[in-house]
Amino acid sequence: MNRKFNLDNLLLSILIFLALILRVGVALRFPNIFWADEIFQSLEPAHRLAFGNGIVTWEFRDGIRSWVLPAILAGIMRLTAWLGEGSTGYLIGSNIFLSLLSLSNILLAYLWGKKLGGTITALICAGICTIWFELIYFSPKAFTEVVATHFLLPGIYLGLNKNSFPLRNRLFLSGCLLGISLALRIHLLPCIAFVVIYICRKDWQQKWLPMLGGIFAPILIFGTVDAFTWSYPFQSFWLNIWVNLVEGKSKLYGVSPWYEYFIFLLKSWSWLFLPIMILAMIGSRRLPILAWSALIIILSHSLLAHKEYRFIYPALSMLMILAGLGTAELVLNLSRKWKSHQKIVIAILICLSLWTSTSVALMSRFNIYNNLNFSTFGTDLENTHLYAATNNLLALQSLSKENTVCGLGLWGINWALSGGYTYFHHNVPIFPVEKIADFAALKAGFNYVVGDISIPSQYQNYTLQKCWQGTCVYKRPGSCSQIIDREINSVLKKSGN
Repeated sequence: MNRKFNLDNLLLSILIFLALILRVGVALRFPNIFWADEIFQSLEPAHRLAFGNGIVTWEFRDGIRSWVLPAILAGIMRLTAWLGEGSTGYLIGSNIFLSLLSLSNILLAYLWGKKLGGTITALICAGICTIWFELIYFSPKAFTEVVATHFLLPGIYLGLNKNSFPLRNRLFLSGCLLGISLALRIHLLPCIAFVVIYICRKDWQQKWLPMLGGIFAPILIFGTVDAFTWSYPFQSFWLNIWVNLVEGKSKLYGVSPWYEYFIFLLKSWSWLFLPIMILAMIGSRRLPILAWSALIIILSHSLLAHKEYRFIYPALSMLMILAGLGTAELVLNLSRKWKSHQKIVIAILICLSLWTSTSVALMSRFNIYNNLNFSTFGTDLENTHLYAATNNLLALQSLSKENTVCGLGLWGINWALSGGYTYFHHNVPIFPVEKIADFAALKAGFNYVVGDISIPSQYQNYTLQKCWQGTCVYKRPGSCSQIIDREINSVLKKSGN
C-alpha cells in the first residue's frame, strides 16, 4: 500500500475503525452465549491461569485442548483488568483483543478488492465485511475456529500475492499464518492442504519447502506447549481426534444429517440465501481459491456427525468477500455507462445501504435453533442469539463487583449457561442447586443465589436484590461454611462433564 496518506488509506482507516466499533459495541451491549465452548474452552481456563480459579471441564481434565490460546487470553485479562471493576475490565479487554484480530478480514477484503477491481471494488468488499451481522456477532467470541479464520485469510493472501518480501520469505510467513490456523483448528486440514497445493503446484524447492517450513513452525510450538502442560507432545491434537472421532464423544452433544449446514445457512439468511450465493458465485470467477476453500470447509465438516454453525465461520468470511466481489462487478458494469462521479458515488452508497439493511434485517431474526422460515425481519429480538443467556451473564457480572460474596448457588440455571468464573470472578465455590432438597444440604455453603425460578418459600432469609428479566440475584445474611465434594468442579468431575 502507498505509505502516503491518500484516499485509499483514509477509506480503509474509516472502515477498520467502524468495524472495530461495531464488533466491540455489539459484544458489550449484548453479552451472550452462542455455545458454551466460547467460555469454557478458552476464557474460563484463561481466567484460571490469570487469577487462579475457574470451572474445569472434561476437555481440560483429559488434556484434549491446547493451552496456547487460553494462555494468550490470560495475559490479556491480566493486562486489562484495570479497565473496570470485578470481571468488567478484562471482559472489555478480551472483546477488544478478539475484535482487533478480526480486523484482518476487513483488511484482506480491501486488499483483494483493490487488486482485483480497484478502489470501488475494495470499498464494497471491505464495507460488506464490516457491516455483515454474522462477522460482527462472531468476531469477539473466543472460539478457536473464529480466531483461526483471522490467520487463515492473511495466510492465503500472502501465499497468492507478490509484495516487497522475497518469494521464500513471503511463503514462509504465509505458511506460519496457515500453521497457526491449523494448530488452533485441526479440522481445517483439508482446506489448508488444498491451499498449499493450489499455491505451490509443482514448484517444490521455491515454494513447497518454505511454505511447509512455515506451517510446521507454529505446530511445533503448540506441540511443545502440550509436552509441558500435558503428558506428551501434540497430545491435544491426537487425543482430540481420538476421543471425538474414534470414541464418538462429540456425538453426545448432538448428531445432524450431512445437509445440516445448508439448513443453517437457510435459517440464517432466509430467502436471501439465493441472491447472496449468486453474488458469491460471480465473485468466485475472480478469486476461485476462496470459493474452493469455502466449499471444502463446508463439505469436510458435513462429514462429521456433530455440527455447529460456528464450525463453518471461516467459510462465512470467505463467502462474504466473494459476495463483495460479485456485488462490485455488478456496480462497475453499471458505472461504465455513467461518466458522472456523483452517480458512481450514489451507486456505491445505495449498494452498501442495501447490504446494511439486509444485515440488520437478518440480525433481527438470527437464531439458527428456530424452525426454518423465510421471513426477512424478526419481531422478537430477545429470541435471537443476541440475547442468549444474557440475563445470567449480567447477573454474575454484577456479583463480581460485590465484596460480601462467600459462595454462590445456581438455582435453575445450567452451569454451562452461567458464564462461570469468567463473569463471576470471585475465588469462592459455586454450587449447582438443582432440587429443593439441595437447598437444605448446600445452603450453608453460599450466601448468594442466582436463579431463573423463585426461591423455595421455606427459605425466607434470602432477599431479592435485583433481576434481569427472569434471572434474579438473592442474598442471605451471614457467612458460608465449607462443603466438601459438592462445588461445581467436584460435581463435573464425578459426572464426567
